[in-house]
Order: sequence, then C-alpha cells, then structure tokens
Amino acid sequence: MSKKKWIIAGTGLVLLAGLGGGAYVMLPRVLGGVGGPEVPVEQAALEASVPFTVELGSVSSVMVLDATVRAAPGEDVAARNGGTVTRVWVGDGAPVENGAPIVTLSVPNTTATGGEGAEAPAAREVTLYAPRTGDVSGIGDLRDGDVVEPGAVVATVAPDEFWAVASVPSNDLYRFGGEPRDIELSIDQGPAPTTCEFVSLGPAERGGGGAPAEDGEDARGGGGGTELVCRVPAGVEAYEGVTGKLSVAVEDVSNVIAVPVTAVRGASDEGEVVVVAEDGSRQTREVALGVSDGSLVEVTEGLSVGEQILDPVPLDPRFDVPGDPEEEFAEDEYFMEGE
Repeated sequence: MSKKKWIIAGTGLVLLAGLGGGAYVMLPRVLGGVGGPEVPVEQAALEASVPFTVELGSVSSVMVLDATVRAAPGEDVAARNGGTVTRVWVGDGAPVENGAPIVTLSVPNTTATGGEGAEAPAAREVTLYAPRTGDVSGIGDLRDGDVVEPGAVVATVAPDEFWAVASVPSNDLYRFGGEPRDIELSIDQGPAPTTCEFVSLGPAERGGGGAPAEDGEDARGGGGGTELVCRVPAGVEAYEGVTGKLSVAVEDVSNVIAVPVTAVRGASDEGEVVVVAEDGSRQTREVALGVSDGSLVEVTEGLSVGEQILDPVPLDPRFDVPGDPEEEFAEDEYFMEGE
C-alpha cells in the first residue's frame, strides 16, 4: 500500500537592502517553530548599523573607463543644389586648409531675368570649399562633366588626428559637475600614459568605446548611451581600433565634511542620513551632497563635524519592503512520493 508524504523544504529569506550600498541583513525563518524569534526588518536594520562620527576629509573623484581609439570624424562637403562638375581642385588624400576650393559646379540658374530686364545666364558656377583644415577623402573618380544630385556629398575633410572614446555608464553621469578637469590615456601595449585633451561629453553617435554594441544596444543593455571623447596628442603613436583606458579626474575637494556613501540614501545633489542624538534618539535628516569617489561623498549642507550618523543607513520603509514571506516559501515546495 502506498502513501504520499508531503515534504516542504523551508528556505531562508535574505534581504539585500539599503540605497547607495546600504546594509545587508539576513533574517532566518525556519518552519516548524525551530530557531529563534523572528526579528522585524526595521529593527534588524538598526542593529546592523553603527554610529559614524562626522569628520573633515578629502574626496578625489576619479573614474577609469574602457576606451577605443578612433580616427577623428570629418566634415562633409555637400552640393546643396546639385549641378555639373566643371573642375575638381584636389584628390583623395590631399591636405587642405580651411576654405580651400574642393569642387566647382555649374548650377542651373533659377532666376528668369537679369538686371534691367536682360535675360539671366542659363547657369552659374558655384565652388564648394573645405569646411575645415584636414585631409580630403570621398572624391574618388569624380570628373569634369559628372552630374551631382542636390544634397549629394562630394567629399569629406577630416583632421589628421585620433580621438579616444569611452562609454560612460548612465548613473555615473551624476558624478560630472561640469567638464572633466583632467584626462589621462593609457593605450594597451602602447606608449606611456599621456594627457588626452577633452573634446566632448554627450550622446553616443557611433556606439560605445568599450565592448562592441549589438542590436543597437550599448554594453550595459541600453540604447545609445553617453560617450566621453578626448583628443590623442599628435606625437602619440595611435591606430584606429586600438583599446586602452581613460583615467578621468572629475573633481578634487579637501577640508570638507566627507562621510561613507553607505551612510547616505541618495548619491547626487541631495540625500538623507540618520543622525544619532546624544540621548540615543534617531532622526532622518536631509543633506546636500557634492563630490563622490565611490567610497566617500562630500556633504555640503546638513551636517556638522562631531555629529554621529548611522552607517550603513537603515532600511527605508518607503522603498525597502520585502515580499510576502508566505509567497516566497510557496515557491520552494517540493513533492516526494515514497512507498
């Protein structure tokens, strides 16, 4: 005669909580009444925190980013109205100065009459000029007599230089208060590290500087993203596609109130700390935040030297709410059949 035994495997409920690297609390729960009493989440979070005395310190915000070297992009020379080529002034690879002639076109004249009732010429000549100093490319086999469609690009002028491009994780943009103050480039298996002149910080145009993007997404799973671009010095040997790292000094501050990031809810501009009074009472207080290096964060308003705050910051009941324990255990039931 067979019978079925229902065996329920209990599991421990683990809560990973706290904003900005806050407290890690394990609350065991064993079915059948075995083990100690259950501890409320808020109480366990408080017991996991310890007072931290606020002091003056220094914060140096430095980011290290994966980078790829690219040839600097060029600017197009476009024939807005189209026309017929009457002269090609330069060929591919030719160095030109800003404003140098590139191609001359004969463009149909849309004006019906000239001055004082005279008929206007059937066509007029228009010369397209280099929009910047650099090397010409894209002309190919363009010859006199070729017809150019309106808006067609007849050439591109690019500077003879390289850029180092790095993808910046979206959340790290909070660490930039303005333009990066100092950027160092280290090329893998290449020349010694060197200063890299800041060019731009903005939306990615050609994909991230780190891992290749797939299906229109950057290496972190989002589309587009943000790129930091700097100019490789002319004397540094560099090649299209080589990889390296950028060390970016965002900002340095000293003799400021600096506290662990784990003691603050929030990481940019504004946050909250839990202040411990002399009588042991606790109060949540809003603070203004400044520079962060990932370990320490500057507090610009809201705290004074000598005060104590809880580190790690306790759980926030507005956000750190665990799921229904009964539902958690229901997912871990197993059924075994025996004789």
